[in-house]
Amino acid sequence: MKVQVICGTRLGATRQIAERIAHRLAEAGLEATSLAPEEVVGEPDGDAFVIGSGVYAGHWQKAIARFAREKAPTLRRRPVWLFSSGPLGDSAAGSTPTEPREAQELRRVLDARDHRVFAGALDRSAIEGSDLNRLERAITRRFIPEGDWRDWDVIDRWADDIAASLLGTAVVGVAT
Repeated sequence: MKVQVICGTRLGATRQIAERIAHRLAEAGLEATSLAPEEVVGEPDGDAFVIGSGVYAGHWQKAIARFAREKAPTLRRRPVWLFSSGPLGDSAAGSTPTEPREAQELRRVLDARDHRVFAGALDRSAIEGSDLNRLERAITRRFIPEGDWRDWDVIDRWADDIAASLLGTAVVGVAT
């Protein structure tokens, strides 16, 4: 069974989550690949899809949201899971993150089985060379805390749940 994990990211932390999910699915016995939306040529070609986005100012990346909307007729015919990555600092720990509006919409449009919000990460060295404009770079440098709040155990368990759903069996103790 082929699973495409497709994500939008600006500074790379969400791509790392997508790669981890794809790796975990592959360890469970699925054929899984991690792709950016622009790497998908033609219609998405999978038996199932995991679609995610980094969240900036409460919104999904435009490219991945547009991709999901445009490809909805194909995507909704297969199992789909969604994830968002973005709460940083104090908002990443101990609070229930708000579901981005695009994720709410896409849950309905794609008939997604689940949507999870994972804490994110910021490595300031990724700002240079990114597609952030001058104002976004200044705001990110000055007001956004640097660090990594991703809980890899939570992400792994979610990927294991997806694998179990697709394989029809429990996935226990997949090595990392």
